[in-house]
Amino acid sequence: MPKQPIAVELKVINREGDTQVVRDSGLTAQGYSVYLRAVETSGLALATWVADYDTIGSAYELAERLCLALAIPLTVLVPDKLIPGQS
Repeated sequence: MPKQPIAVELKVINREGDTQVVRDSGLTAQGYSVYLRAVETSGLALATWVADYDTIGSAYELAERLCLALAIPLTVLVPDKLIPGQS
């Protein structure tokens, strides 16, 4: 049974260089990562890194294209305050 893509995730890279779901709006985003989450043959839903970007625009564009191509949802795990232009 092949892997079944179920979601594209957009995450923040924190100042230590770790990719994580950042829920504290006091943290500074150092970049953005795109992941593809798929169900493995074991039944686990594991995420695979796709790309890192310095800006949210480029990361979001890739994530959106993957969602459209694979017909799966986009999960944005970036607080509004860490997205430039959001308040």
